[in-house]
Amino acid sequence: MFKRILLAIDGAAQSARIIATAGELARFNGAELQVVCVVDRAFAMPSQDVLEYPPAEQEQHEAQALVDDAVARLQPSVAQGAVVAGDPARAILREAERFECDLIVIGHRHLGRIERLLDPSVGQRVIERAPCPVLVEVRE
Repeated sequence: MFKRILLAIDGAAQSARIIATAGELARFNGAELQVVCVVDRAFAMPSQDVLEYPPAEQEQHEAQALVDDAVARLQPSVAQGAVVAGDPARAILREAERFECDLIVIGHRHLGRIERLLDPSVGQRVIERAPCPVLVEVRE
């Protein structure tokens, strides 16, 4: 059913569960997995060799570590990963289209009413615009 799955991670508490869920789905379906972690465009570095802005270097390093850890847990033969820059929802949707995925797997954080009005969650924005089904792992 699913041949290409996009797994979006951000280092939240439920990341381990999200990674495990995506891994199980990939194994069950014989699917490829693309892991992405999005960093704000202001913290994106054009090259790993450029050390001009220490906070950006730190952000990039942490994002890459999250991706590397997820790929290692999922087996590199099945999963590949990337750190991408931009608005999280837009970047996830862009990667889903680029990867031609059949499913997006993301986490969810609970927002209050006012928070949702002021800044809709990444998950909500992805669900509204996704080119494929979205599996949202909810924190217990």
